[in-house]
Amino acid sequence: MSKYTLLFFKKDCMGCHSCEVACKQEHGLGVGPRLVRVIENSPDFTPIYCHHCANAPCKESCPVDAISRNEKGVVLIDEDPCIGCKECMEACPFGAMQFDDDQDVAVKCDLCVDRLARGEAPACSLVCGTQCIFWGDTAALHKRIDMEKR
Repeated sequence: MSKYTLLFFKKDCMGCHSCEVACKQEHGLGVGPRLVRVIENSPDFTPIYCHHCANAPCKESCPVDAISRNEKGVVLIDEDPCIGCKECMEACPFGAMQFDDDQDVAVKCDLCVDRLARGEAPACSLVCGTQCIFWGDTAALHKRIDMEKR
């Protein structure tokens, strides 16, 4: 069965922040958490996002098992059991976990799981002007990375 992930080709990012805006709109987020962030490291840009890790440290660190993985490999947070301890934020090696102060829970990219269920692409990947955002089967994306390195 396919496992999904998200991939940004950092070298192609121009820092337009369209992915951030699309994500906020898709998830109805106000000021505060950005589930996808683009950080400027002049002259380059670094996208910060959830990699939906195979052995997700955030999942392992959660003391109440509020973080799970669905059948497509998408790492998800269930806000109901989340106690807001921020252990997952500390554990994430990519800085992808955010905290929603209004809800008092951890939040992160869910790969637009509702869109995926409808056969649609994640919102961030649709708006990228340089087309540096890819999503899909993890194995296929790893092959693509190997090809890019050549």
